[in-house]
Amino acid sequence: MSLLIATRRLKPGEIGLALLWFAIVVPLAFLASIPTSNAVQGALGLFAVLCVALLKPFTMKTIVARFALLAIASAIVMRYWFWRVTSTLPPVEEPLSFGIAVSLFAVETYAIWVFFVSSFITADPIERKLPPKVAAASLPTVDILVPSYNEPIEMLSITLSAAKNMHYPQNKRTVVLCDDGGTDERCNSDDPVKAQAARKRRADLQALCAELGIVYSTRERNINAKAGNMSAALERLNGDLVVVFDADHVPARDFLARTVGYFVVDPKLFLVQTPHFFLNPDPVDRNIGLRADCPPENEMFYHQGHRGLDRWGGAFFCGSASVLRRAALDSVGGFAGETITEDAETALEIHSQGWKSLYVDHAMIAGLQPETFTTFIEQRGRWATGMMQLLRLKNPLRRKGMSLSQRLCYLNSMTFWLFPLVRMTFILAPLAYLFFELQIFVATIEEVAVYMSSYMAISFMVQNGLYARVRWPLISELYETAQAPYLSGVVLRTLFKPRGAKFNVTAKDEVLEEDFLSPLYKPLLILWGIALLGVLAAAVRWFLYPGDHNILMIVGGWAIFNFIILSAALGAIGERQQRRAVPRVDMNVPAVAAIGVGEDYTFTAATVLDSSTSGAKLKLIPGPDTDHAHLASLDKGSVFYFTPEFPKSPHLENAVRVQVVNVQRTPTGLVLGVRYDPDQPLIVRETIAHLIFGDSSVWEAIRESRNKPMPLLKGMAYVFSLAFTSVAHVMKMLAAEPARRKRAQEREREVAVVADEPAHILAFGQAFDPVLSEPVHPMRQMLAQGRGATDGRLHFDAPGTHPDRGPRA
Repeated sequence: MSLLIATRRLKPGEIGLALLWFAIVVPLAFLASIPTSNAVQGALGLFAVLCVALLKPFTMKTIVARFALLAIASAIVMRYWFWRVTSTLPPVEEPLSFGIAVSLFAVETYAIWVFFVSSFITADPIERKLPPKVAAASLPTVDILVPSYNEPIEMLSITLSAAKNMHYPQNKRTVVLCDDGGTDERCNSDDPVKAQAARKRRADLQALCAELGIVYSTRERNINAKAGNMSAALERLNGDLVVVFDADHVPARDFLARTVGYFVVDPKLFLVQTPHFFLNPDPVDRNIGLRADCPPENEMFYHQGHRGLDRWGGAFFCGSASVLRRAALDSVGGFAGETITEDAETALEIHSQGWKSLYVDHAMIAGLQPETFTTFIEQRGRWATGMMQLLRLKNPLRRKGMSLSQRLCYLNSMTFWLFPLVRMTFILAPLAYLFFELQIFVATIEEVAVYMSSYMAISFMVQNGLYARVRWPLISELYETAQAPYLSGVVLRTLFKPRGAKFNVTAKDEVLEEDFLSPLYKPLLILWGIALLGVLAAAVRWFLYPGDHNILMIVGGWAIFNFIILSAALGAIGERQQRRAVPRVDMNVPAVAAIGVGEDYTFTAATVLDSSTSGAKLKLIPGPDTDHAHLASLDKGSVFYFTPEFPKSPHLENAVRVQVVNVQRTPTGLVLGVRYDPDQPLIVRETIAHLIFGDSSVWEAIRESRNKPMPLLKGMAYVFSLAFTSVAHVMKMLAAEPARRKRAQEREREVAVVADEPAHILAFGQAFDPVLSEPVHPMRQMLAQGRGATDGRLHFDAPGTHPDRGPRA
């Protein structure tokens, strides 16, 4: 009866999958509870491992192979759990050992529950087809919101330009900059410096919006952070759909064309969510030095996990790169703001009203990830806090109006963020025996060999089989370990005090001038040191207590594995130099270059090899009509124009003025590194935005190139090798840290002498701007002040002034 009630709200196909899943798992649960001898269990485990190994290559091709693999894995996992609960707990008469052992077992039970729920959700991820074509007259009106707080104007100009130039009838779309940094509250602050900065920001952004022809929106007070900011803007808008882009999420031109059509055919659809694609690696990836072809950490969620949620009607709002129906938003009073994850909370409220959602796995925005480990942890801490708030304040199991599958989807997404507590438990548990000789489980070496070995082997094999293209072996363990000592306290505090959290904006415009040790280095380094002591304790016990060899083979091996993963994760605290503030994007776009002075231009064919929002690499190609003398005259400091050729967008023909910063002469042409002149009309910035961000197929090609499987054993060996390189990198930085801090103090004294007010240099390379009274990185200072310029602009060495528009090829 309960199964019929649970499946009553599912679609016919979903009911079939649910019944198939239960038909497989329930009998296996019964079989898993039957006691056997160690010999039979060993044979069963070996047979299961062989079957999983044979099925693994086919798991991404057929659902039958996936279900067979998961059925076999489920049997082994459940047999392991029954063995743990019935045979491995120490006696209650030893309360300390029993308490620790039960805590470890509870965490293992949670991990096994996650395995079953995640397998259920992602066993058959859905593939969405393109939306139907809709006549222009029938298209809904769209309000495009870009919420902002303290992002640089240069970043906003690119995002807003791209949003304005998306394919859609102009009379049916409105682009709105939602500025929370220039509110009345901030402009009238009692702090005169803060008020002056807010007023200047408001004026600058109003001028930017006027030049771009978009709407500027602000409000009286900063209430409910991003959710309140967007809801305030909606009060003055009346579009049928609402699109949200973060300030650093630049949309491709086909974003609306690939999403809006779904709303036309399904009046109950409230959300179309798309992936978040990032141009730069996250700081864990960069600091540890993961291979360029290693799939990014977020791909496991955006390429597979969210498609699984979509299968069961649980695709949720991720805060950006999303389209929502205005009527659905209004039905719940706008964007929710009770928690700091307004996106998931809003989706939960609307799903509870019976609305539907879907997920389109095609990257149509390009954004920026945090550059430092500090801001990475701040961002993940905010996500963890918000999800724990939702779990406590709006538990999906108690929500009416949703199907059982939707509740499981939300519960799975929320409880995922308990991983810091799980990871810390697994790291510290073996130390209870190695340091204090407390029993964490009672078993013979034979029992461990037949139960635990098959369980562990199959766990790794299943993960490698199901997520082969989006997650290499042990990379999840590496990321979770790097975050665990920092997020554990965040999770616990929020569970006990869910209303005490505060929304903090993640900085995305940082530049790392040199290698340095993250100011957050101590927790992870201390945990690594404790794990090292655990390995040493295991070695000492091995030699001093020969009778403990059996238990040491288990607990000591566990401690060594933890130490290896911790060693690999340790590299995350070693920040690597990152002078380039804006990532470059490889491309191969034809262009025309105009070289000359005044009206005397020579035109030549060119190719844009890569570009960022600040510069590009161009190859000038000699031709029969090319003046070779003009090409030969190009050198560092030369100024010329170029126009990318956009066959589908002939109206974007405003030439871009550039200055040469480096020259490479090759047999096939002249390769130039150029810098864009920032002092040119914003219409030219639209050309640059279209050049870099206009074509979503570029992002999909990059995703495809990274989503390549890694064999299990080879992947493990790779992570083990990272343990050596990460430790060496961090130890080198630890040794150099005193000298680096001394140099930082000297720079601080130099700045204090020059400035009217002292500018405080932080130990990790940031500076406090005496005007803004908040941390500002060198890139933001450059954007605000210019590189040595007194007029706030980048200086170009070419004499004379340049026209508003360059030559047209």
